Amino acid sequence: MMQQTGFNRLLAGLFIIGATVGLYFQFSYHKFLNNDTLSYINLAERYAAGDWQHAINGFWSPLYCWILCICKLAGFPLLPCCYIINFIVAGLGLYILCNLARRYLVKPLFYYAFNGYMLLLLLFYAMSALTPDLMAAVFCIWVLRLVTDKRFEYNNQMPWWAGTIAACAYFAKLYSIVPLHLFMGGWLLLLLIKYRSFKSKKGTSLLKAYGLFILLSTCWIVVISLHEGKPVIATAGPFNHNFMSPDYDKEYPTDADLYAPPFSAAYNAHVNPAHLLDQYDWSVFGNARNFNHQVKLIKQSTRELIRNLDGTGAKWLVLLFSLLILAFNRKKLVNENYDRSIHTIAWFFVCYPLLYLPLFILDRYILTCIILFHLFLFFVAQRAWNLLNKKIFTPALALLLLLSIYPFLTLGLQKLTQASGDYQYQKNFYQQLPQLSFLTNQRIAVYPYATTEASQLSYYFHCRSYGTWGDRQYQSLKKFNIRYLIAKKELARYPFLHIKKKMLLAEVAFYVYEIE
Repeated sequence: MMQQTGFNRLLAGLFIIGATVGLYFQFSYHKFLNNDTLSYINLAERYAAGDWQHAINGFWSPLYCWILCICKLAGFPLLPCCYIINFIVAGLGLYILCNLARRYLVKPLFYYAFNGYMLLLLLFYAMSALTPDLMAAVFCIWVLRLVTDKRFEYNNQMPWWAGTIAACAYFAKLYSIVPLHLFMGGWLLLLLIKYRSFKSKKGTSLLKAYGLFILLSTCWIVVISLHEGKPVIATAGPFNHNFMSPDYDKEYPTDADLYAPPFSAAYNAHVNPAHLLDQYDWSVFGNARNFNHQVKLIKQSTRELIRNLDGTGAKWLVLLFSLLILAFNRKKLVNENYDRSIHTIAWFFVCYPLLYLPLFILDRYILTCIILFHLFLFFVAQRAWNLLNKKIFTPALALLLLLSIYPFLTLGLQKLTQASGDYQYQKNFYQQLPQLSFLTNQRIAVYPYATTEASQLSYYFHCRSYGTWGDRQYQSLKKFNIRYLIAKKELARYPFLHIKKKMLLAEVAFYVYEIE
């Protein structure tokens, strides 16, 4: 225990150093926000202004907006708040994971290795996208930490905490309602089959947590349903379903065409894109073509899920080898003493990605699965550890784990190398922003590959961005009375575009064109 306490202190120190360095770069070089972050900021500003009609939104998760709203009312600039929130959440996640790992990884070597991985992983995602995906993952892990605790059945407060944290996971990422319902509902069904009632202590406690989760999540569901005029849990699901339609083969709508922002204070159409692709609604069972397309999507998503859990295959090899060892020695393991609640966590791991598989998967979407995969990896390897010749297994395990770290370090180095150029570009952009003050409250459009810059202009100058000028037609620009076009290349071939401002940012040309 003393060794573990010392390691935890070291881990906390390393996290503080990593967070300090990360925040230094983000604050010094003014890390760009993306369109998702801009939408959360836009909605937070609407909440702060009391504009409930436009602040309530079924597409974007509300908790991040509520936190940013408080920051806005307190007078803090919202983009720096996003930087800080990410690292606070990462620190909370590391603390919860240390507590969770202590229960299953009883051998110091595996406990140290797992938490070392988690330190790198959480710092990496804290410095990546400024979105609430990390927050949702931490809340999900927190729920698992509570419901698998041995005191869960006997502590009167723990079920209520579990239900509240589960609701926070939903508020942080609306998708979370799917795996949480499958997880808790499936677990309750299993207890019903096993005990013929919910009167067991575990069943009663889980029913309390599940009931509170349903009650709290229903409050938001009612709000957005009234706002949408029909029963909805979230509006992002139908949009993403249509986005993957076999008849839609373009990029994200606002990266492909021009769309008017949905209300006067909206920065762009991305703040509520729920109905942009309604005309591409499709049914999996509509015809054979649709069905085959869905099967193809599931195969692609499954491959992407496996790749995101471990891109090298080294950790998969360790896991498979350890499972084989356990299978061959299963008779020796009959009386093995380990915490069986790991099976409950495995059930949540299975539930979490199910609704992503018919659509598409990004690594930040399945961050919860990535974390749990590493917990299972080290747990299974730990069980196999006692059955093997340490002289052979130890170097082999170390080699495979080092191989699995290599692409992560390579990715980190690439990100750092790219970031050095990106950060310098972003810093130059920020330093020259005063020259673009004429864009304040103006209507702008974007030439392809300049969307990120347009998001910064919307944040700093409250520009209204109409998306990407995809068809290259003058009439489409005038249709929305757009005055300026943002581009990262020269567009002299269009006689109706005149350079209003040209800037050289870290050897990259940036243009603002005025439209006749």
